[in-house]
Amino acid sequence: MGLEEIVKEIEKKANEDAEKMRKEGQEERKTILKKAQEEALRTRKEITRKLEKEAELLKRERVISVRVEEKKKLLASKRKILAESFKQAEEELRGLGKQEYMALMKRLLVSSIDSGDEEIVVSRRDEAWMKGDFLKELEKSLEKKGTWKKIRVTAGLREGERGFILKKEGVHLNYTLSSLFLLLEEELEIEVAKRLLG
Repeated sequence: MGLEEIVKEIEKKANEDAEKMRKEGQEERKTILKKAQEEALRTRKEITRKLEKEAELLKRERVISVRVEEKKKLLASKRKILAESFKQAEEELRGLGKQEYMALMKRLLVSSIDSGDEEIVVSRRDEAWMKGDFLKELEKSLEKKGTWKKIRVTAGLREGERGFILKKEGVHLNYTLSSLFLLLEEELEIEVAKRLLG
């Protein structure tokens, strides 16, 4: 074989190798491109899924936030209505006529006095209203209950205060209307909060 044939054979072999390498390169390029497209699609799906989850979470948080704000507004409205109702009820009780008010006082006193040794502290106006027939009726009711002794009534509440404070053996039981309404309002507010907030 001559030099020319050897060169042609080398060129032919080089061309075949180059063509083979070009085809392999194209195949490898296609494989890499396909893998890259698959990875891009997978990444896009994963990012889309994460974004959808985040959007759903944000939406849920926003809904919860709006609901909490609505419950706060509702609770504030109910508190306001409750406070106004208590204020109105207290004003009505404070404005009771003598006969109705003294009937209420008698019921409260009979149910509260248990030994007959208690001192009843009232306002000056209530002390004046209690003198005479009221005290006699109260003593009869307590006698039937079995807790009668001589009742002591003193004026010690500030003017305008209604109700009484029952003193016994160093204990002061506050039955003033303002105190009773405050306790009742606190109890009802807790009940309202329980119902609203579960």
